[in-house]
Formats: sequence, C-alpha cells, structure tokens
Amino acid sequence: MSPNFDPAPRPALRKAPDANVHPTTHVASAHAGDAILEGRKVAIQATIPKKLRKQLRRSAKSAGVSIDEFVTIALANEIRRRSD
Repeated sequence: MSPNFDPAPRPALRKAPDANVHPTTHVASAHAGDAILEGRKVAIQATIPKKLRKQLRRSAKSAGVSIDEFVTIALANEIRRRSD
C-alpha cells in the first residue's frame, strides 16, 4: 500500500446543484475491462425506421461517439439491465 493511503471513508456522491442545466447522458461509456464489450467485433444488419435512425445519429453525435459505439453500448446496457 501507498504511505499516503487514507482508509477513512469518502463522502457519498451528490447531484450537482446545476444538474438541470448540465444533465448527464443516458448512455454509459464503455469501461475498461468490461467483459461484455470485449472480443472480436462482428457486423450485424438491422432494418429500423428512418425516424429512429435520425434519433440514433443525433444521440451518438451528442454523446461524442460513433453510431456503432453508441449502439454497442446501448445494447450492452440493456443486456445487463435484463440480466439483473
């Protein structure tokens, strides 16, 4: 252990006072070591409504990720949610 280690518990996280001005994104970013996102990438083809595709593009752009990354993270989050 580091000589600077402090075993005292840290305060819990709180919502920022300006959270309504700067809301968090609803899509979690990929975490290093996340087993569900590791491995070889494969292509899939899906037919979706045009309106949904437009929303997907906007959401990916605002999150600062590619559409492929956005869909991958969204699918991983849904799989995790359903398995809990």
